[in-house]
Amino acid sequence: MSRIALRQGSFADAVVWGGRVTYGREMKSSRVFAQHPRLMFSWLRYNRAAEHTPGVPKQLAELAVLRAATMVGCEFCIDIGSEFARRTGLTDEQLLSLHHAHDSGLFSADQLLVIDLATGMSTTPGEVEDELMERVLARFGTKGTMELVQLIAWENSRARMNIALGLGAEGFSAGKACALPAFSEAAGRR
Repeated sequence: MSRIALRQGSFADAVVWGGRVTYGREMKSSRVFAQHPRLMFSWLRYNRAAEHTPGVPKQLAELAVLRAATMVGCEFCIDIGSEFARRTGLTDEQLLSLHHAHDSGLFSADQLLVIDLATGMSTTPGEVEDELMERVLARFGTKGTMELVQLIAWENSRARMNIALGLGAEGFSAGKACALPAFSEAAGRR
């Protein structure tokens, strides 16, 4: 349950409508963000910019976001991230094996590279070694690397914001396989 009251009225209804157009469903989180229009519009602009990653294939970008979400443990982000990753072709087996990616044999070298970067950036404290960054740079170039790093950092920010605001899953992965938080018993303790 949200820790911030859900805004009512015509402005909030317009924000909900925008969320419905964008995401295909009415979301409670829209009414929370409608409580502070200036921050909401800034957040939406930045979100659009951070998610624009022409230097990184869409599937890898969605995988990076999902891995960061599972490391932070944001229910909303894991729910929507699992659905968006599934839409790019990740399988249910991959979603459920995310925390044991290297041992699973289900992920490509590029996918493992992105998982490792998102894991290192989302661990507290962060642990990104020079060798890993050299491999990311060699694979994605400077612009692709900057896009990937920015996207993972942004996911960490929005995931932690959602946790603080009490924004939970909104049903994007209802009835489907969903990645697990890194700290869950099913995923194994981190």
